[in-house]
Amino acid sequence: MVMRATLAELAQLLEAEIVGDGQMTICGLASLEEAKAGDLAFVAGDRNARGRLAASHASAVLVAPDMPVDRPALRVPDPYLGFICLVEEYFPQQHPAWGIDALAVLAPDVVVGQRVSVGPCVVIGRGTRLEDDVVIYPGTYIGPGCHIGPECVLYANVSLYSQVTLGRGVVIHSGAVIGADGFGYRRLDGGDYRKIPQIGGVLIGDGVEIGANTCIDRATLGNTVVEVGAKLDNLVQIGHNSTVGAYTVVAGQAGVSGSVRVGTGVRMGGQAGIADHVTVGDGAAIAGQAGVAADVEPDTTVFGSPAVPSTLAKRAHLYGLKLGELFQSVKRLQRRLEALESRSEGK
Repeated sequence: MVMRATLAELAQLLEAEIVGDGQMTICGLASLEEAKAGDLAFVAGDRNARGRLAASHASAVLVAPDMPVDRPALRVPDPYLGFICLVEEYFPQQHPAWGIDALAVLAPDVVVGQRVSVGPCVVIGRGTRLEDDVVIYPGTYIGPGCHIGPECVLYANVSLYSQVTLGRGVVIHSGAVIGADGFGYRRLDGGDYRKIPQIGGVLIGDGVEIGANTCIDRATLGNTVVEVGAKLDNLVQIGHNSTVGAYTVVAGQAGVSGSVRVGTGVRMGGQAGIADHVTVGDGAAIAGQAGVAADVEPDTTVFGSPAVPSTLAKRAHLYGLKLGELFQSVKRLQRRLEALESRSEGK
């Protein structure tokens, strides 16, 4: 990341306290490990931060107010957030300006807003509306009756089935599939299955980001909903008729079954799964690989499969670590009991 600014200029932008020479020229941003002379690196508050800082070749660092430093620095309340602000200022993301590419195929009644960019080999179905400043990368398919809100970005090879609505500033990464049929079948007497028609839609709120190869199924009736500000990692599955609450984050390979209600501000770890018709309360945390089969109370952290509150899970884990010791104790008690019984029989 190449740039050019003095430490004082960066301090003014971040409202930071300067340590050392404010006229030092910064030529780039880098991690502590990869930084070289002229670079500014940020120091997160992890347990190895001081050691990593001492070994870094960065000319200056972005640190928390209480972090000891051995070189020029900018002190800010949140170094990570400060780093984000610098990247946004000096390295703003640029999207291609295709206009409507000649190789894109749009139905005759598609409504296109201002400053919309549609790449080659994009296909957009009837009755769809693209609001202002939308960017659609090559190879993306948008089905009939969709509404793409302003400032949305759909990367290459995204698939939106019919009746998908995106709010403002939604970002969808490559390979994601939004609006495929939910997994709904009725078992017949003969053992076969009859498909339940999936005629609902998908509603995605403002500021949602959806990772690569994530799938969000359409509702049987009504809508599958991902509320404002939620962030879904790569390879996430959201089942039909579920609701993912505002500002919830879901890590990779996690799965949400059908008709689940995930509250606001929930954190869901990688490879965790939630069974159908479960409600997860606001502010709950679901650990990685947890299997949630029952409702989770608000502001509760759960571990394990089946998932249980963290206090119980930690206790069970500690007991598990002591099983070997417990087994040996039982063996000793058994030998003592056998010896006592043997002496008793000898009298």
